[in-house]
Amino acid sequence: METIACFGDSLIEGFPFAPENSWIAQVQKNTGIRMLNHGICGECCDDIKDRLIWRPLPEDVSHVLFEGGMNDIIQGCPLTFSIDQIKLAKQFCDEQNAAFCLVLPWLCGAEELNHLIERLRDAMKKEFENKCYLLDFEPMFLTKKHRMDWFIWDGVHPKAETYEALGNFASPLLENWIKEK
Repeated sequence: METIACFGDSLIEGFPFAPENSWIAQVQKNTGIRMLNHGICGECCDDIKDRLIWRPLPEDVSHVLFEGGMNDIIQGCPLTFSIDQIKLAKQFCDEQNAAFCLVLPWLCGAEELNHLIERLRDAMKKEFENKCYLLDFEPMFLTKKHRMDWFIWDGVHPKAETYEALGNFASPLLENWIKEK
């Protein structure tokens, strides 16, 4: 069985629900890929990178998924700092011979954040395109007329059915990513 260690913030953890309701739990249910949930609410890219580097990866982990950046935006971290932290995380994975997947942040229902999210998405694409696997959920979010229909009251965190839809969207993409290595 393949194993993906998933590092990130609340969007990996499955907030405001339990990790069992996260999108990565749905991927595991759909595919049988073992998805290790290392998501912690409120973490920025440097926190996520530090946990990745200082926590030994289990021997059966051949793939690492990294999702972060929303808290960096909310806390006002410089864009270059966030990108540098992701580069260090990828470098660590390269040294461990673990394939690296970067989840691009999706635009949210809190419209005031979306111009900052676009800047982060663009910087991530510029730095990591053709260097690692980029998982982009944005095409899924375009399927509803009103973006807020995907999120709870804060406009950032997905509803339970959105986490399920995220997992369903990601399942075939992550299966293909694993086959490529």
